[in-house]
Amino acid sequence: MKYSRTIGLTIGLAMMIGTAAADVIVDYTVDLGGNNNQPLNGLTARATFSVDGDQFTVLLANPSTGVPNGFEVSDSLLVSLAMNLPEGFGFFSGDAAVIGPDSIGLGRWADRGPGDSVGEEWLWTNDFGGDFLSRFAQVISTSNGQGGGETMRFDGKSGTVGGPFGGIAADPPIIQIPSNKEAVSDDIMFELTLTAPISEEQLRFLAENSVVEFGSDQRYLGVPEPAALVLFGMGGLLMLRRRLR
Repeated sequence: MKYSRTIGLTIGLAMMIGTAAADVIVDYTVDLGGNNNQPLNGLTARATFSVDGDQFTVLLANPSTGVPNGFEVSDSLLVSLAMNLPEGFGFFSGDAAVIGPDSIGLGRWADRGPGDSVGEEWLWTNDFGGDFLSRFAQVISTSNGQGGGETMRFDGKSGTVGGPFGGIAADPPIIQIPSNKEAVSDDIMFELTLTAPISEEQLRFLAENSVVEFGSDQRYLGVPEPAALVLFGMGGLLMLRRRLR
């Protein structure tokens, strides 16, 4: 019996190791509202979520091709990502917030490039976000206006962040960033350590139910439901068949 348990434990650990690393990519195209109610006009976001053991990485990008009418420069910036880790899990530490591959700093950050830290303008929390993001436990943001308790800056220092500036602009920026303000075009890499490893299934559920924010409450976007994507694909296939007839 003891021998069997040992084998079972070994097999279980092997399976965990074999599935430890996972990546999930989601696009934010579902309009969830905000202070500006004009058509999205190409406003969108993308996130690549990765886990490897207890190491959690998010590459947050702004691939927008346009912005809603009435948007000001700060409104065009991607400023928050909100999610819910599984019950009992959380961020143990925020290890880095750096300019992503092939991205550049803008305005006051014009001298920064890929791999350079922007951690002084981004924070993380295990509590909950402000306003629309109040139902999410984990929030990564360049805005101080989070409704939860303790927030931590990615550079490990105390103090506030200056959001929405410090956020993510499109590439090329749709609205010019002033020289006295800071932003990144077009993605930022966030690295955190979790309190415990999560599975690929848990990661996928987290990603597909996450939300992003543009500007200060200007627009919130979510991820299409998988069923909606399937129906969209089936509709496209039917249209193609009709054209071929």
